[in-house]
Amino acid sequence: MTRVAVACQGGGIHAAFEVGVLSEILQDVGNGAFKLVGLSGTSAGALCALMAWYGLAPKNGSPGSTSEAIDHLNEFWDGFVASTAGEVMLNLLAYNIFKAEEAEFPLGVNAPVFSGLDPGGVLYKAAAACLPSLGVRRKYFDLDHLLAQACPDFEAIDWPQVKTRLLIGATEVVNGFETVFDSDVNKGRHERKVSYWRQRLRLSLPGIAAAGTLPPFRETEYIKGEGYYWDGLYSLNPPVREFIAETHKVPDELWIIRINPQQWPEPPTSNADVKDRTNELMGNLSLHKELDFILQVNKWHKRYKHEQFGKEHKQVTVRTIKMKPETANALRYSSKFNRDRAFMEELRAEGRWVARDWLNRWPNDVGTYPEDAAYRKFEITQ
Repeated sequence: MTRVAVACQGGGIHAAFEVGVLSEILQDVGNGAFKLVGLSGTSAGALCALMAWYGLAPKNGSPGSTSEAIDHLNEFWDGFVASTAGEVMLNLLAYNIFKAEEAEFPLGVNAPVFSGLDPGGVLYKAAAACLPSLGVRRKYFDLDHLLAQACPDFEAIDWPQVKTRLLIGATEVVNGFETVFDSDVNKGRHERKVSYWRQRLRLSLPGIAAAGTLPPFRETEYIKGEGYYWDGLYSLNPPVREFIAETHKVPDELWIIRINPQQWPEPPTSNADVKDRTNELMGNLSLHKELDFILQVNKWHKRYKHEQFGKEHKQVTVRTIKMKPETANALRYSSKFNRDRAFMEELRAEGRWVARDWLNRWPNDVGTYPEDAAYRKFEITQ
């Protein structure tokens, strides 16, 4: 069967789109349409990749399955959104503050609020301590607690029997290392490795938390012996290069679930549009770097296919699964923090619809990267 690795971009609650896409992908994996050999993610994309992978992973005598992965992924996101009355009110307040930060005030001035908060400060911690008394579940605002509840048998995973690789992207902020938390390290296939400004470490729940640590909202994640971490948005969104590093395990295809659109309808001018487009470009920069490397290896393989390089490497087909253009254009940076259930359901439903249409046409009637990352035709100079 075709060996496929799937990579999930980060982007807050917009990753609900990826929940729908992954659900359909896992369904086809269960039906034997192709083999899922790898998952990758950063930030909210890391949560999606982790939950799907955790359902597939053998643990406590259970072999794991695609149906378990689908259920675990969707149940996690059902619990991640605002559910209690206190959470609904908190989400409404926070989301409206984000929208206010994007608003146009006289003379072009806007009022940043969250950027002035210190997640390690007394005010922030006091507010968090009060939330449970207001009916806000701890897992709603405490990422470490959320992960511990969602993956209670993480330490019981039967690593030698894990068949699907998981890569999680984060940023080590003291040394500036691009960091990949890699399930293959847990299997004993690799030791901790630092290569120039990139490092590969064992997969852990603190590593997943590190991948989602945005500094305005969460204190730097410290992992003993491994450093201090921020969100992977600043370095790898998501990591994919490791999938092609070892010739005997290279997937045939790499599918990118993109939630930060490559293109924008027109030059952004308003505060909201500028902030949104800046975040999207940041989120795509590291991904392009990774994919450009894969495309270059593909070119070298084609050029030197009869030489040793061609024998040691193979072509990897890269494809993109993305939102409808009208959906991508309507979303804003502020909506990445909107944990409203109806909003999440809308994005998840679109993900399922887009993925089902795409999968029904794969492999002969879907495009390849970089052309398929675009919403409108563009010319590629050779």
